Amino acid sequence: MKQVGKLVFKCFCVLLPFFVLGLYMRQHPLTFLDNEAPHYIWNRQKTNTEQEKEYRVIILGDSVANAAYVPEILSQDTLNLALGGTTPVESYYILRDWLDHNPAPEVCYISFQDNHLLLENCFWSRTMYSHRFNVRQTLEMMQAAISHGESSVLTEHYWLDYISYTLYLPNKYITAFMNAGFNQRYTDNSASIQSDELHGGRYTARGTKEYADTTPLPFDQFHVNPLFDEYYYKIAGLCAENGIILRVVKLPLPDNRTFSDDYKKEFYEYYNNLQQQYPFVTVDWFSAYPRDRFADADHMNSHGALQFSTELKERYSEDFISSASDAERLPAIDDSIKAENKIEWILKWITGKDYTVLFYDKRGLFSSMYEEQLKEKWGTETLGLYPVPIDRPAILSDGKPAESDSLGTVPSVWGLSGTGQTVSPVLISLTEEGLTIQFSEQEPQPWVTGSNDILGVTVIRNDNRSIVCKKSFRYVDEAFALVQ
Repeated sequence: MKQVGKLVFKCFCVLLPFFVLGLYMRQHPLTFLDNEAPHYIWNRQKTNTEQEKEYRVIILGDSVANAAYVPEILSQDTLNLALGGTTPVESYYILRDWLDHNPAPEVCYISFQDNHLLLENCFWSRTMYSHRFNVRQTLEMMQAAISHGESSVLTEHYWLDYISYTLYLPNKYITAFMNAGFNQRYTDNSASIQSDELHGGRYTARGTKEYADTTPLPFDQFHVNPLFDEYYYKIAGLCAENGIILRVVKLPLPDNRTFSDDYKKEFYEYYNNLQQQYPFVTVDWFSAYPRDRFADADHMNSHGALQFSTELKERYSEDFISSASDAERLPAIDDSIKAENKIEWILKWITGKDYTVLFYDKRGLFSSMYEEQLKEKWGTETLGLYPVPIDRPAILSDGKPAESDSLGTVPSVWGLSGTGQTVSPVLISLTEEGLTIQFSEQEPQPWVTGSNDILGVTVIRNDNRSIVCKKSFRYVDEAFALVQ
């Protein structure tokens, strides 16, 4: 009996570190989980918590949906709950979680790339790895996969995999844990969650990277596998039960991707059948965009997402009715402007919003260039360029007349307002070093651009009297290039 007791005790001592490690991982996932896990965790927390504000529009889908729908452009009561790598299966439970803890939205948009209507290629590496769903939900997913014989879920030892992920066993997590070091990933993961909150859930392909591949990529067939078909209809049924309008959107793809007649026929047959059972469902297919609106062959970059969200808002204006000047959304727009690399896209971000963009022009060419070429090319005719006065002290400190800056040129400043206003929100003054920008009762801030061929750009947010960013551009090959 003593021998048995010793054996049990030894086994306990051997297994204890694994239990302690598993408990630590369960309690502190942000300290070591990598890849898209923090976004899945934010999504879980958001949907399973009663929100102080009410959201009228919810976005579901995979990474192409997460990249494309920009809540701060659409409306302050739009929330992007799409997650990279997910399918209709996960989307159903995301919507279910939301409805269990929050009022039903009025409208739900949903978009998938074709691959995620065919395969569950991220079920283990993201869904289970991140513990996005509770045990009951993941068991239902497993049972559904078994009933449909879904090979992309049913690995060789799928129940062992399921147990390993559920219990945070080292065979699934030790690599991420060791690579993270002790608590080293927490800062980055916390920053990701804060960014998700700022941008209403959108995190995929945010930035200005441009896709340039010209290789034709044809689509010949459209197909939804049986498991995902079942859950697609369950999503529609859940919307019907809760009085939610479901809008299916085939998102724009780069203009090197083409669709055969067979594909189009199968696509419309599938969704016509869905609409026959659920007449409240709408289906939209957006045409291709230029390749520079994408970060890769599938995902829109911030330029494409801004264009798409603007067009969607125009198409379904009744869905997005909150005020364009809502201050709640402006910090997210600030963040997007800071990341911009092109003047024309800065102007598209501010259109209709209470921002001012100032241009510091030393060559005296910008105003004529803008009026004759740029405003039509950029599509910013409604903004209206206007001159901004410069305060020029009669005598500078060295006793020379204040007729020019230190480079011997006479600078000019021009403004464009997102709301069409022509009143400068700041005082611009000439100094020996260049210009200064000053809000009333605040200290002046220097605005120096260097050489004469540099166009200085300063973005001002008028509601809180702050400078969002200052950027410098050089005119190269009939376009303005960001000076790093």
